[in-house]
Amino acid sequence: MLRKSIALLLVFGILISAAALAQIDPGEINLFQDRRHVGVIWVPDRLPDACEYQEHWYLFAGYAYPGRDQPIETVIRPGEEWGFETVAEFEAVMALEYPGGHHVTVVAIEHRADCR
Repeated sequence: MLRKSIALLLVFGILISAAALAQIDPGEINLFQDRRHVGVIWVPDRLPDACEYQEHWYLFAGYAYPGRDQPIETVIRPGEEWGFETVAEFEAVMALEYPGGHHVTVVAIEHRADCR
């Protein structure tokens, strides 16, 4: 479990490294591995300069945690707008649409001068 958590944090770090404020925009984002759709990330609305926020990742049964022993290219792309209002709604819809997956909550904390 710890390896999976560390791998997910590494993936998260790679994904956010290219963003100007290191934030994934609110909305839905699709995860792909080897051209297979393997997950959905939902980021609720927040203030543009938020110092802390949550991302909700729903990883399908076929998602592989990338790592040194399991190198795999993971690609994120904007997804369809589901229009989720709550975490409960996100979980319910994802479980219905993609049985066998699981929900991971990622807490992102900005370490900028204005976030002290």
